[in-house]
Amino acid sequence: MVLGLNLLAVFAFAVKGLAGFGPALFIVPVLGLSWPLRQVVPYTAFLLFLANLPMLWLVRQGLEPRRDLPAAAAYALGLVLGTRLLVTLPEARLKFALGLVLLVFALWSLVRLPSPETAPPLNAAELARLALVMLTGGLLVGALGAGALPLFVYLPLRYPPAAMRALFTSAFGLGTLVWTLANWQAGLLTAELARLALLSLPGTLAGLWLGARLFERLPHRGQVRAVALLLVPVALGLLGLF
Repeated sequence: MVLGLNLLAVFAFAVKGLAGFGPALFIVPVLGLSWPLRQVVPYTAFLLFLANLPMLWLVRQGLEPRRDLPAAAAYALGLVLGTRLLVTLPEARLKFALGLVLLVFALWSLVRLPSPETAPPLNAAELARLALVMLTGGLLVGALGAGALPLFVYLPLRYPPAAMRALFTSAFGLGTLVWTLANWQAGLLTAELARLALLSLPGTLAGLWLGARLFERLPHRGQVRAVALLLVPVALGLLGLF
């Protein structure tokens, strides 16, 4: 099992380095085909928390506290609320919803829209929109383990790559800490799941290194589309159509 988890981590975190996707988009649905989501989600949350610690240090120069901290807090609140849904909703409904979100994400990746060159003005209206997007994204991820579709749609349309990366990293950095604590408080994060996440760190680090190397060598947009389409059969499997 540990070898399989490390191989999955290598692939998922290589995709993160290459295409910028959250690795949970692959870890959660693949494990969800055979594990209950109430085990997959806390395992993934703790693994992402460990992986995001060095990412926060790497993007520290691009952080904008007045924008990023409220956004991260809204995302963390969504994760806490989503965790309550994970505890209460039936497993079959959760997996169906996850499959639907992944299918929409894969289809959205085929749309090519240019990123803006500058960030929008940091006014109250933009902060409110950003907080709503983050809250909704956190709610989906907290309940399903993956699928922050509102973030993947809104941020690339409004923010240039550097600002978007800082927003993603700050939100995921604080969010995965709160998410892990929420899963622990709900009794979902067990010692065995935490042990498996720690044993998956070699694959995680190898995947991050591999993704960074691939990013330097391969055309970016085509790879994003190709990788996203790999989610289609997994999404159909969760929907019971494949």
